[in-house]
Amino acid sequence: MTSLVMLNNKERILRIGLMSSGRGEGSLNLVKSINEISKKIPINIEFIFCNRKYGEHSGSDKFLEEINSYNIPIITISSKKFTENKLDYENKILSRISKFNFDLILLVGYMLITKKIHNRYETYNLHPALPSGPRGKWDEVINTLINEKSNKSGLMIHKVIDEVDSGKCLTYCSFDINHSTLDKEKKFLNIRKQIIGLESIFICKTLEMLSTNQINLEGGVPSDLTNYL
Repeated sequence: MTSLVMLNNKERILRIGLMSSGRGEGSLNLVKSINEISKKIPINIEFIFCNRKYGEHSGSDKFLEEINSYNIPIITISSKKFTENKLDYENKILSRISKFNFDLILLVGYMLITKKIHNRYETYNLHPALPSGPRGKWDEVINTLINEKSNKSGLMIHKVIDEVDSGKCLTYCSFDINHSTLDKEKKFLNIRKQIIGLESIFICKTLEMLSTNQINLEGGVPSDLTNYL
């Protein structure tokens, strides 16, 4: 892993690897946004990894078709063959990504455990909750917010550690939850819409601020980006 390349006192080239299962529109839109912002700020996407090969899922097929149009190395290793030995699968991934120079890995809709990977490389994840909020998958998070009648939620980018969704928060943003409707399904969809509406601009603002040294990976206090979005 290489150290950040300085451009001047405030800018540096941030070298990142992206990992995604590419299953849904959310992951696809995030990678699209990161690719677009990389043309405007000092960021290099060194590789994009997907744990599905073409033909395994319609969502990941669309994802792979999109990223094939980028001038970025693509790594695809199907996880279907490694259901019984996840460590072997991680070793396979490590043997491929170790050929690249990068500062961090960003998980965007990556659905698998990364224990060996995040213990070797700085790895960060986008999670649809505040640092003090619910853990778990996005739908579990939203249901918890509704059941607990939470008035506020948000997004965070946190370091990946062995304990799921519990690593040190790098950045976060918040939004208010509207409880005016009593229809649980409508409330669920409203919260989901708020999350989707913020994901891309939040993750891109985080990368921009990292590349311009406004925040850093060693920072002690999580940065609230709400007012930037």
